[in-house]
Amino acid sequence: MTMQRVMNEMKINAPSIPCGTSLVAVVDLFTKHQINAVPVVNSTNEVIGFVSESDCLQALISGSYHCDKPAIVNDVMSKNVVSVSPQDSIIDIAIRMTKDNLSVYPVVEGGQLVGLIRRGDILQVLAENNNQCSQVS
Repeated sequence: MTMQRVMNEMKINAPSIPCGTSLVAVVDLFTKHQINAVPVVNSTNEVIGFVSESDCLQALISGSYHCDKPAIVNDVMSKNVVSVSPQDSIIDIAIRMTKDNLSVYPVVEGGQLVGLIRRGDILQVLAENNNQCSQVS
């Protein structure tokens, strides 16, 4: 297997959201882009948080049941963001995904969001490499 890098497989122009975004808008974004997590960025495109479907679930349950004030991403986002570099190896990220139990990583370079890499992107590369190995045998 040749050394494949995140930069070759990441989604460029991937969705992100600013602070203050409603959770309803976040869920719409998940559906539109077929993702289950999204980075939260500031005005200079630095990743300052990350929000997943599970982060939204409890707040939306409470809001729906109690008709509370609509929650915003700031209320539920994780501020301890685990990101990867475009230069990282696909194999290294695949191993990290199994340990971290994450399915999406923001790809950050120079402090700026440059893309997203999803578990499905990694699986596709690994499956293609596996198929190539089978053809060589």
